[in-house]
Amino acid sequence: MSQGLFPRVMGPAFADLPAAVRAVHQGRRAVSLHGHARARGDGGAAALFRRLQGLPGPGVHDTAVAITPLAGGEAWTRRFGDRTFASRVAPATGDPRAFEETVGLLTFRFHATPCPAGFSWIFEGWRLGPLPLPAAWAPLSRARIFERDGTYRFRVLVAHPWLGVIFGYAGRLDRPIGD
Repeated sequence: MSQGLFPRVMGPAFADLPAAVRAVHQGRRAVSLHGHARARGDGGAAALFRRLQGLPGPGVHDTAVAITPLAGGEAWTRRFGDRTFASRVAPATGDPRAFEETVGLLTFRFHATPCPAGFSWIFEGWRLGPLPLPAAWAPLSRARIFERDGTYRFRVLVAHPWLGVIFGYAGRLDRPIGD
């Protein structure tokens, strides 16, 4: 892979991102970041889903994120306190500007769109293994990665009309080690 995942899917817009965002998402070497995140989520089935996926419960957590380039994508490992959530992010087939995040058997398709001081993940569809799932059943997803005051920051919210807030977290991470 001559270019990292996000430089490839964002094209020339990647060069206009703030330095802290480019450093994390350039995709040519592994990065490891540390900081804090505030998590939230509803109870019931949403809490059970979080627990099964390794996502944090509500509260403020010490947070670490490792992004490792792989052939055909990136491995992401997020640690919130004592909980670990892992996924794989890779280019989507059929569209050079789309990418997918796979968590267990579920795969979510996104586009990366520039926004003030960073970029957003725009949800486009999902599937269970190879089977497309109806859009009406999909969770509502918002994710934004940005820089403020020279610091890498993130906000993620995943909610479902039937389950409420499945998970949400926002925080800040130190610059990558070695930068």
